[in-house]
Amino acid sequence: MRTLLSAGLAVLMASATVSPAAAQEGLNGMPRMQWLPLTAPVGAPLPRDHALWTDDCRYDRRLPRAFDKDAARGADVDPVITVERPGPGGGYLDTCGTVVADGLDLPTRLSLGSYVLYDVDSGDVLAAKDPYGLYRPASIIKILLVMVALDDLDMDQKVKVTEEMANVDGSKVGVGPGGKYTAEQLLQGLVMNSGNDAALALAGALGGTDATVEKMQSLADSLGVQATKVTTVNGLDTPEVQTTAYDLALVYRAAFQRQDVRDLLGTEQATFPGYRDNPEFQISSDNGLLYDYPGTIGGKTGFTDNARHTYAAAVSRNGRTLGVVMLNSTVAAGRPWQQAETVFDAAFDAPEDASVGQLVNTVSPDNAVEAAGAAEPAPADSDTPQDSLTTTEISLIVAGMVCVLAAGAWILIRRRR
Repeated sequence: MRTLLSAGLAVLMASATVSPAAAQEGLNGMPRMQWLPLTAPVGAPLPRDHALWTDDCRYDRRLPRAFDKDAARGADVDPVITVERPGPGGGYLDTCGTVVADGLDLPTRLSLGSYVLYDVDSGDVLAAKDPYGLYRPASIIKILLVMVALDDLDMDQKVKVTEEMANVDGSKVGVGPGGKYTAEQLLQGLVMNSGNDAALALAGALGGTDATVEKMQSLADSLGVQATKVTTVNGLDTPEVQTTAYDLALVYRAAFQRQDVRDLLGTEQATFPGYRDNPEFQISSDNGLLYDYPGTIGGKTGFTDNARHTYAAAVSRNGRTLGVVMLNSTVAAGRPWQQAETVFDAAFDAPEDASVGQLVNTVSPDNAVEAAGAAEPAPADSDTPQDSLTTTEISLIVAGMVCVLAAGAWILIRRRR
């Protein structure tokens, strides 16, 4: 009884201190405090959130309704890209609800709109919720910029920063005009502090934002995404941006198989240069899993008012590496990395052959057999080929092959994010 009274008192106190901004109602008809709830007290029920309900496949053909004008879709916006059924991952993943492998005791106290839990090495999917549903990625889309920059830039080269880059909206690492930044330092600021300013600076070194978005999209396409549209280098909301948990699992699986990406995402602290009269300063990763969960390789956090919380991470334990992608999530059941801890705990206790599907790159000829055999869940036996070509070079080759094949194939209408 005392616990219930304490939980009720906490809710009453939170209600009494709601600011006008917190009480704001979004374009989706949900008050801000309902759309972006606080973490529920331990033992208290999670708040009802109809935007997390997916059993009716509501996000198969549309994105969650925008909370504000940044993501509002007008009549002039191209139709969304959808994933046709059967999807590439096998029959069990064609669900819009939750599917869990036998022997995996997944926690029920989660506030996740969509997710894919997978084996980084084999590509097996252990559990998923609405894997092909359409969502906004927020900053976890920056992993594409990370891989493009690692491939195309000299990590020691100096990168110019402008006033416009420094004044971008959203999270920043703190670059400024006159600062002397290497590409490596900007990448650290990008992943550790989710610096939108660092993203623009890197894009400048890569030929400009438009050219960089094209490179990011080309890389995503080469990794087999089906419903991802890249529209910015930093993941800020736009009416056209979209992805799926399955698509981003493909992308992050490729990322976590690269040692240079693992080194970057696993960095806990770094020294970041100052500019003009501002001295250098220390930055720390905003991924709490790095500090709290043994075996964490790294990950990326994301948040916008329209995407809500997004998250991607990977953990190694006893010779096995598992990854997770989470979209359209709230902190009602805890921060995304805290919810990821409970998911990883359950996953590592599951049988190693637990599977409900497969991550399949349908673009790669090497995966044609894998795709054909993915109708029923089974342990994966494919390996990711190692190549001396960079990821970006491979993406350009694949893009050329796709253009040739498209002349005689049925063309899906797609929008480039």
